Amino acid sequence: MSLNFSENLVEEATGKENAANFSSTIADTSASSDSLFFVKGEQAIPVNQLPQSWQNIHAGKSNTKLSDPEAYVKMAQLFFHKMSSGDVDLFNDSEKLGHLKPAFCEIFGKLAWEALDFYGEDFKVDKYPDFDSIEQELPPGEDYAERQKIVEIGKALFAEFGYDLPASFYQVHLAPIYREDVSEVRPLRFSEEDKNNARAWDASLHGQKVFPIQLMVQSISSKHGFFQEHGCGCNHAMTRVGVTDTSFDYQIRPEMRKTWIRDFIWTTWYEYAFFKFVPVTRFLVS
Repeated sequence: MSLNFSENLVEEATGKENAANFSSTIADTSASSDSLFFVKGEQAIPVNQLPQSWQNIHAGKSNTKLSDPEAYVKMAQLFFHKMSSGDVDLFNDSEKLGHLKPAFCEIFGKLAWEALDFYGEDFKVDKYPDFDSIEQELPPGEDYAERQKIVEIGKALFAEFGYDLPASFYQVHLAPIYREDVSEVRPLRFSEEDKNNARAWDASLHGQKVFPIQLMVQSISSKHGFFQEHGCGCNHAMTRVGVTDTSFDYQIRPEMRKTWIRDFIWTTWYEYAFFKFVPVTRFLVS
């Protein structure tokens, strides 16, 4: 039984093609500065300059079940523009740093492309875990009931958010069932077992800084006897709820649901993009 949903499979298969497409996109962006494209009044990248997976989502040719695919495409257009053109406060608020903008655009444009390319695939239906099959494959043992609870948490999260959150969001919440102990603290970035998934999994965990999403995850987890733990050293664990603790019920306000989900997606994208840019040290996880 394995949970090796490695982003490397996508990167290795399409790396050279994506690099060529990215270079072409940057060239097209520079060449077409006189014909600007806007989304809700903000400058953005045209759809035909996004990774092919997003062009397919826009055209209805991708096997995804997003409730509002056009909103996701618009976010991708805005995200890639801001990252690849330096449309961020660092430069918008200070002309003194203008000489650094080309380097920023080259580095973060590439990272943004990697993020969008990954998530354009991660939203495909066949990327999502089969919860029933996973539950059936759980090995018997003293901790079977606890591992089953982790699967139930995954099922409940999927019932809440469905295909509007990426597959990797559910995969990271299932990860504890494959550890020696479901409450094992695992430093994702430094773990041999998890390093191939660390970038996407860490992005989903950091995306829960959108607090209503975090509250929903913790609420669902608490009802099954657990709380989620995650630190800035990429540690991840499930902690058991003690006998003196109680579960709590939280519901996302219906009128804010779309906003919080979009916030989560946006945050996850830039966390994925910044993953290789973040200074790391084993000191935080020891």
